[in-house]
Amino acid sequence: MNKKYFTMIVAVSASMAIIAAAALPALAQTVALSSSVAAGVNGSATVSGAGIKARLSAEASATLAAHITTITDRANQEITRRVNALNALSARVVTMVRLSTTDKNNLSSSIQLQVGAMNSLQSQITADAAANNTSSLKLAVQSITASYRIFMLVLPQGTIEAAADRALTIVGIMNDLAIKFSARIQAAQSAGNNVAATQTTLVDLNAKVSDASTQVMAAAAEVASLTPDNGSSTIMASNTAALKDARSKIQAAQQDFVAARADAETIIKALAAFKVSATASTTVSASTSAE
Repeated sequence: MNKKYFTMIVAVSASMAIIAAAALPALAQTVALSSSVAAGVNGSATVSGAGIKARLSAEASATLAAHITTITDRANQEITRRVNALNALSARVVTMVRLSTTDKNNLSSSIQLQVGAMNSLQSQITADAAANNTSSLKLAVQSITASYRIFMLVLPQGTIEAAADRALTIVGIMNDLAIKFSARIQAAQSAGNNVAATQTTLVDLNAKVSDASTQVMAAAAEVASLTPDNGSSTIMASNTAALKDARSKIQAAQQDFVAARADAETIIKALAAFKVSATASTTVSASTSAE
């Protein structure tokens, strides 16, 4: 081979080797960089997916926690409202003087039973909330109104009995007043006065007071044995009807008292004309509302 060409070939080969040697690191770097980028992209995708999943899980947990807190807070408010109302009614029972001891004890026991049930229910709701037991929590919250019927039955029941007690107190006052009226009318008659109309008015007063007594005693007896319906529509309807009828009896007694008081005022005026003092106050409240 011509020495000149051989030298050129050697030079070219050497140049190619140098180029190749120079290219290999670059290629290696490119491959390494590509691999690094690929790894980074894949790694980022993996981290991003896990992060999204974790974030969604955290958001779901936070939403659930907030929902449970809202439900629990509302339930506690409703329970507290009922317990406060029951305690207020219990205080009224203590002041009752006309209902029988048995009726008072039964009413007090019923109230305390409901207070205890509310306290137990509140503890259950707290435990369900802490355990994130939403199904049990839901049933417990629903039972506040569905099972215990405190505002629908227990409180109206107690209020009617309290109204009956007040009404019977008025009956006692009016009966005492009627006895004094009778004595003064007899004195006026003995003095030669015509007391026929006044005696008729007294008879009407006594009749009104007697009817009021009958009405309120019947109202108290009608509600004394009522119990929560616990979801039974039949018992709920029966309880509602009994409460409505008992209220109507209390209202009838109230109207009797209004009429009896008017009779009392008429008698007092007549005795004044006869120059006979009634010597008794007629400042008697006729209000016996069950509300």
